[in-house]
Amino acid sequence: MLIDRIKNILNKYKQPAIVEKYLPGREFTVGILGNSDDAHILGAIEIIFEDGSEKGVYSYYNKENCEKVIKYIPASDKTFFLASEIALKVHKILNCKDSSRVDIRVDENGVPNFIEINPLAGLHPTHSDLPIIASTFGIDYKNLIKNIVNSAFERAKIYEKIKIIVK
Repeated sequence: MLIDRIKNILNKYKQPAIVEKYLPGREFTVGILGNSDDAHILGAIEIIFEDGSEKGVYSYYNKENCEKVIKYIPASDKTFFLASEIALKVHKILNCKDSSRVDIRVDENGVPNFIEINPLAGLHPTHSDLPIIASTFGIDYKNLIKNIVNSAFERAKIYEKIKIIVK
């Protein structure tokens, strides 16, 4: 069955495919701001699948219908902190700039695993995960954007030449 599915995907999309082990545990998405040693965790939220969601995966359907089928909650347990630490390390190792969003999923043994990083995370004010994380932790959209832009200015060493004012 797996071989047939892989052949189908390869034939349909005409490009390489990756096969990964399914991680059945909790899912977190972590916002990171900054560069190199100055990078820090903006916040992290756990993704909870509500009634009507495609269970077990933060799918395109679930993301597009998040207001109805997903609940985002800030977590504060040991697994949450491990997931956040992994996310920050990934951001730094991959030398991401200014901001990123890192997805972490827990395996059957309770160990957080890196799934993917979005070095250019979506920035829709109410529908993208990075702004959702920011608002969960008391940072409004304008200040999120200000923080990202100021990080870029600092990195480019042009901060003194341009001043960002958020009204």
